[in-house]
Amino acid sequence: MNAYLTQLGVPPRLQTFFAAEELHFDYGNELEHVSATCHRVPTTSMLWTAGSPLAKEVIITFSVMEAIAFMTINQWAFQQLDNLLFVATGNRIHTGQMKWIRDNLKQRVFTLVFGDDLISRITDVKVALAIRNKQVKLEAQHGLILARLKQKAAAFEEDHFSLSVFEKEFGIRTRVRTCKPVHHLTFYDQLKT
Repeated sequence: MNAYLTQLGVPPRLQTFFAAEELHFDYGNELEHVSATCHRVPTTSMLWTAGSPLAKEVIITFSVMEAIAFMTINQWAFQQLDNLLFVATGNRIHTGQMKWIRDNLKQRVFTLVFGDDLISRITDVKVALAIRNKQVKLEAQHGLILARLKQKAAAFEEDHFSLSVFEKEFGIRTRVRTCKPVHHLTFYDQLKT
């Protein structure tokens, strides 16, 4: 077991599931590094995964440490680890990553676990629509998010922008869930408090 994760309260079964002995996670061409004083999330076109490729539920995060923190805080809701596949994208979504998810993870239940800031809410919309193979254009401008999907355009106040609000405005349902930390920017921040 990893002493830092144990100190944070990460149970041994989750440390084993995420292969978190050394806190270096290989995305294929970059590494994510975690310590008590530093968390380096790579920018990469590759993905990191853990769990069963046949799992019915896919949880997408920006980092492995965020996945570990999310599961530690919400382990009561996910008792069957065999039914989960975790995918970490790194700190910037790449079109090749979304294509791989679309092509290889059809007919799954998706949950997005990004932070609770504007960039993360924009990421929620972009990823959910990319999973459903829809092209969306989002632009931040003077406190507003300008959105265009097909021939329709809409403007949203930054503070009230979310995947749910976007779906209602455009009359679509992606059937992609989002989870946000309580009173923190990320689940990792929440775990550390």
